[in-house]
Amino acid sequence: MEFETLVERLKTSPLVDGLMLMGSTGHPTQNPHSDRDLLVVLTERPLSVANGTAFCDGVLVDLVITTQQDIRTLAHAEPGSISLSDPRSTYINWMPHGTIVLDRCGRLENLREKIVRGDIFASFGEGESIARADKALYNLAQTERMLHNPDDVYQQAIDLRMVYQLADLMVDYFLVRGMPWTGEKDAIRCWQTSDPDYFDLFTECCQATNKPERIRLYRQLVAATMEPVGFTWDDGPMFSMSRQADMTPENLDAARAFWQLLLA
Repeated sequence: MEFETLVERLKTSPLVDGLMLMGSTGHPTQNPHSDRDLLVVLTERPLSVANGTAFCDGVLVDLVITTQQDIRTLAHAEPGSISLSDPRSTYINWMPHGTIVLDRCGRLENLREKIVRGDIFASFGEGESIARADKALYNLAQTERMLHNPDDVYQQAIDLRMVYQLADLMVDYFLVRGMPWTGEKDAIRCWQTSDPDYFDLFTECCQATNKPERIRLYRQLVAATMEPVGFTWDDGPMFSMSRQADMTPENLDAARAFWQLLLA
């Protein structure tokens, strides 16, 4: 089945209230190697399905599945109340440039108008940014600790850790700067255009084969990634709050004071 046929079939279903082509789908940037991104708005959700993947003549199709009620709720969200880490921020990011191919109740167009006006936007709070910086610094501390252990298992574990640690930093770079994460290709284009020094450092760290040198570069990369947060570890104990939103300087100071109370 071709992608266009898939869309036409969905348009005839009474269970489908809206359809939108997102990403490069239907735009000049689409090429033979592109995937297809499709937002499917259901009248109601009989199953707790949120995403899906389909193949149309060998083309990978990413399905984002939501409901009328979800779109209505999002349309009434307070400005900045949706986190950039919330899956719904995907709608906010793509909707101004998406192509609506079905909108039975007009909810998609209503939401798009509000997003374009700036009435609805996603943000990343101070607590979330500090929590991401705290995680990155914790990963750095653990990796540097393991580097000095001659055990082969520890050394192999470092290689595994670097896989997800670099992937985390790749996304964190955008979130802590209040920018949406839109994929690896967009990240590369952004760095090459706006932050070539960071791109060079990231590439060098990824390609380094000498482990001590790679960890040295990783330390620089953590600092460069989290520079806008202005959050660092010092010699005192560090704590994490149960909610990212509570990761504020005031609460962290209170946690340290409480720790000193326990020690007293």
